Amino acid sequence: MYRLTFNMNPMKTKVFYLLAFTLGCISQIHSQNLLDQLNRVETDSVFEVAATFKATRISIGHSVETRKKNVLEISAMTRYWNTSAETSNSFVADKMSARFGLDYGISDRLTFGLGWSTQGNVWDGFLKYRLLRQQNKGNFASITLLQTATHRDIDVASSNIYNDGSGSLNFGDKLAFTTQVLIARKFSRNFSLQIAPTYVHRNTSIFQGDRDQYALGIGGRYKVGRHVSVVSEYYYVINPVDNPNTNGPFSLGVNWELSDLMLQFKMTNNGAFVEDTFITKTRNNFNFRDGNFYFGFHATFFLQL
Repeated sequence: MYRLTFNMNPMKTKVFYLLAFTLGCISQIHSQNLLDQLNRVETDSVFEVAATFKATRISIGHSVETRKKNVLEISAMTRYWNTSAETSNSFVADKMSARFGLDYGISDRLTFGLGWSTQGNVWDGFLKYRLLRQQNKGNFASITLLQTATHRDIDVASSNIYNDGSGSLNFGDKLAFTTQVLIARKFSRNFSLQIAPTYVHRNTSIFQGDRDQYALGIGGRYKVGRHVSVVSEYYYVINPVDNPNTNGPFSLGVNWELSDLMLQFKMTNNGAFVEDTFITKTRNNFNFRDGNFYFGFHATFFLQL
């Protein structure tokens, strides 16, 4: 039987251990330097905050969000309410109104939209431009510019401006415009807040008062589940009309995300869908009395073209 043995010189053994120790230190230092570089890159990097709101509308009003390029948004909004009459023959609600709309992302920052509302036969269009995006370092908030235009059938008997003595209104008299600066910040993963300085101009004054009105909107979103959030909005009108009396529009609702489908449920005090109407012409206070309470449903579907 043969026994295999290895004999190493003590000096060579010391050299071997010294070399192994040196290589280990160099490897450790290199790894630490690489980790420090990665941490430094992550700390110094600037990125944009995504999904301040999950939809292009908070509840009744627009949010800072715009559609991605070549994305088409198909939406349907409804309002249901009861009248203040003592008797009603309707099973679910006495009255209903709806709006059908298409929004298209011309670019990641610019969105164009069109819509038609059944109540008042209102056609509306808007341009929405994302001016600034909130960043982890740099931009404190997101800013979006919104310009809308609406055309509606106006009851001539209630209007105090005519294009001639015949009492008829031309196309321009039936136009109204709303300009908004939407400023929003995502404070945490669950909470976002937006303010909206608003200017409304109507070519024809149906109510007694100024054709130009100013308002300030505030809206928020709080995420309560993985795909569910609570939303609310309120608009304070700085120079409301006196006759008839108007109130600030208020809404409280729930948003539910389902893949490419967004469902929004809301309670509000206005049955209109366009900004120049629901911001400045809300005649009802928010309560649960018939004629003052509106239940709304909004379904949005996204299609990549």
